[in-house]
Formats: sequence, C-alpha cells, structure tokens
Amino acid sequence: MDENSPDTNFIILLDAIAHRYGVLPSMVLNNGDTLDLLTMDVALRQQKREHNKKHNIVDQSDYDTDELMERMNKVKNG
Repeated sequence: MDENSPDTNFIILLDAIAHRYGVLPSMVLNNGDTLDLLTMDVALRQQKREHNKKHNIVDQSDYDTDELMERMNKVKNG
C-alpha cells in the first residue's frame, strides 16, 4: 500500500478516530460524520499546542512567513 495515497490516509484517519473514541472502525464508518472529524481535528490541534507550550516548542507551521513579514513591515514603516 502506498504510504501517501488517499486510501492510506483515510485508513489512518479512520483508525485514529476509532482509537480515540474506543469504537471499531466499522462503527465510525456506519455512524460517523463530519462533526466527528471536526471534533477530533480541533481536539488534536489543541493537545499539540498545549504540549508545545509546555515544552517550549515553536511550531513553524503555525505561522505564515509572508503574513509575518507584512506585519513587521507595517510596524517598521508606520
């Protein structure tokens, strides 16, 4: 199985949701919806932020370099 294929990504996501909520993947397939995906995504992002904050880790993916440069130039140029 190709590690970067959409099918592989789907299976990994399905496993993560099932594992997180203690249900079988088939239950997620039959009963899950986009709210479940959104909830898990928000919860995992928050856990990652809390972990990074606790361990003083700066996640560069949280920042858009172009936007930061634009803001810095606005401050510098008034």
